[in-house]
Amino acid sequence: MTDRWRGGTPVIASRIDGNLGLLGDDWPATFPVGDDAALAAQLLSARDDPAMLPGLCDRAARRAPLFTAEAEAAAPRRIAGGLLPA
Repeated sequence: MTDRWRGGTPVIASRIDGNLGLLGDDWPATFPVGDDAALAAQLLSARDDPAMLPGLCDRAARRAPLFTAEAEAAAPRRIAGGLLPA
């Protein structure tokens, strides 16, 4: 893994559509919007579980190809192509 996701930071995120669209519905380090206790639990896990952050980085690395410049440029063409008759 050369850039550890695109920014190099393991992600703990709220369960909003935009985050889940990027991370995937099965991302393990999410919490319900506005649930401070659930966020705190995720942060404590990140602190206390030595496998959590490397695991998040590994999962992120598997998703990184979805966000290359080439993949980002191809996505609108693929969507637009699906809207046109064959």
